[in-house]
Amino acid sequence: MDTKALNDSLVIFGCGYIGLALAKECVDLGWSVTALTRNPDSARKAEEVGAHTVLGNLQDDHWWSKIPKGVDHVVNCVGASSPTVEGYQESYLQGMQSIIQWIKQRGDPVRSLVFTSSSSVYPQTDGSLVDEESDTSQASARGQILLSAERLCLEASESVSVCKGVIRFSGLYGPGRHLLVDKIERGEPMTGSPDRILNLLHRDDAVSSILALLQGSSGVTGGIFNASDGQHATRGEIARWVAQRLNVPEPVFTGVGDTRGGHRRVDPSKISQVLGWKPKFPDFQSGYEDFLASKIG
Repeated sequence: MDTKALNDSLVIFGCGYIGLALAKECVDLGWSVTALTRNPDSARKAEEVGAHTVLGNLQDDHWWSKIPKGVDHVVNCVGASSPTVEGYQESYLQGMQSIIQWIKQRGDPVRSLVFTSSSSVYPQTDGSLVDEESDTSQASARGQILLSAERLCLEASESVSVCKGVIRFSGLYGPGRHLLVDKIERGEPMTGSPDRILNLLHRDDAVSSILALLQGSSGVTGGIFNASDGQHATRGEIARWVAQRLNVPEPVFTGVGDTRGGHRRVDPSKISQVLGWKPKFPDFQSGYEDFLASKIG
């Protein structure tokens, strides 16, 4: 589908790392974009890329009347207000409830409703391959909240949206988000094990995965999709490669701490097969290369 031939309207809830990049991409495609954020600085950045912005708290209804009519697509990519269980409940669960209530009161369903979730809902720690059908019953407390928000999205009636989709992002990196590189450059020790698998997704590929679902919404009724580069590199492999590219000593791993992200291999086959999505950066080497080249000079 030629997105440049469309003049769709999109509302983005949450204008952080992914929301801002999505807003810019869709404005460039000629779409009408509205972004709701509670952060004035995020609102300013969204306006700079051409989006209409609304300052508001997703949990109340004060913003309802400020969203333009005739909305085609809604993407909920809010971040947690805090890393606590309460922060997750407020941002993800109550936030999704608020969005669904807003769409219902409009009396006009949107073509697609997308919620960006996380591969952290998978509790596996044995290095196994996980897909959208894998068991999530033992997810952490925060993971269970994300799963509840997913269900709210997917089980919304057709009076809300025809296409209802959830995209589970792997670990996000890209412009402005390269903590691992910075630590290696400073010579800091790395917590945890070098053998733990990192499932990664470049910011630009996260945006393109959302667009793949929005563009396919006329023929796809939604569902859950993993978005990951599919490389399944270990922390040690990435650290060694980065250190070599920067010509600095390889970092020392302490072997303790940093149990985030479990130990599993996220399978992105479904989104490729159903939506035709393929990552522009299929491995960490291509994803980090431009940034590292600028540092090396």
